[in-house]
Amino acid sequence: MMRRVPPRRHGDNLTDRLDRWVAHGLLTREQADRILAAERESTETAEETGRTPSPVAEALGYVGGVLVLVATGLVAGRYWSELGVAGRLSVAFGAAALLLAAGASLRPRLGETGRRLRAVCWLLSAAAVALGTALLGEDVLDLPGEVTPVLAAAVTACYAAALWPLSREIPQQAAVVVALAVTAGTATALLPGSTTAVTGLAVWGVGTAWVLLGWGGLVTPRSPTWVLGGGVVIVGSLLMLDPAWGTGVALGTAAALVAAGVWQRDLLLLAIAAVATLVAVPATLDRFFPDTLTAPLALLATGALLIVGALYTARRGRPAPTRYSRRPADPRLAAGLAAGVVTAVATAVVLLGVS
Repeated sequence: MMRRVPPRRHGDNLTDRLDRWVAHGLLTREQADRILAAERESTETAEETGRTPSPVAEALGYVGGVLVLVATGLVAGRYWSELGVAGRLSVAFGAAALLLAAGASLRPRLGETGRRLRAVCWLLSAAAVALGTALLGEDVLDLPGEVTPVLAAAVTACYAAALWPLSREIPQQAAVVVALAVTAGTATALLPGSTTAVTGLAVWGVGTAWVLLGWGGLVTPRSPTWVLGGGVVIVGSLLMLDPAWGTGVALGTAAALVAAGVWQRDLLLLAIAAVATLVAVPATLDRFFPDTLTAPLALLATGALLIVGALYTARRGRPAPTRYSRRPADPRLAAGLAAGVVTAVATAVVLLGVS
């Protein structure tokens, strides 16, 4: 008769694994402690309640949050002229407050479901704050049309950033980085000599700094940081393709992302690099080699290189930790590089925008 082996305690097993990951440089001690605390809280809650949240409840929460915004839009659209300034502001900021309170009221016993619901509610709340701030700037402060978007984006960025320490979920991170990118772009558009390319450079700078902060582990989780920051970088590159210098920046960015993806052995980063390459390479070839066979051949070579890089990354898998492994960079180095990018981009934007 086979002897039954008693199961290992989940908490102890998780602690051992986290300790190994910290020793290998895959996690910081702070991240490991947060993971362990969250798992213990979830386990204790499950033992107390004996039940898990239904996916239906989570889906209903998402739908309910969206319906709040839809209802706000319908009320504003049908009775906009009759509401008056105070009524409009009450609708927008009232929706923001309702969504904020809904997210804050979610119980810890809901575990991961509650955290996701809170993040979505607060993301929608940030959207309502952006609407309310735009109305405030237009109807109360009587700001010029080009200044109002800057105010709305900046206030939304501050609002989302204040909530982020309470909800380290992907939607909250998305609200912060998108609001920062919009703030940078709309503020740059106010410069007297600003162009679409200069605006794109400002947006590109926000995305690049975000990717660097994720690389250093200063913004977590890491993969969503790369996706969000990389998306902002690609949008900025699209806006910069008209002048020759913008095309060069976009092409250099694509090459840097490819190199980083291969170096980090990360397929997600390589996928972002592929999109950036798809944006930059055709525009570059069309500018310098129009109506020649060089363009399709260069595209073919670029595609082959990306495939080779993807295959290399896939074959390597998850290697044993070495000095080339996917561990986060030194946070001080990443922060310094991000600060350098922001400073250089801000200087270039001002010089180009006032010339």
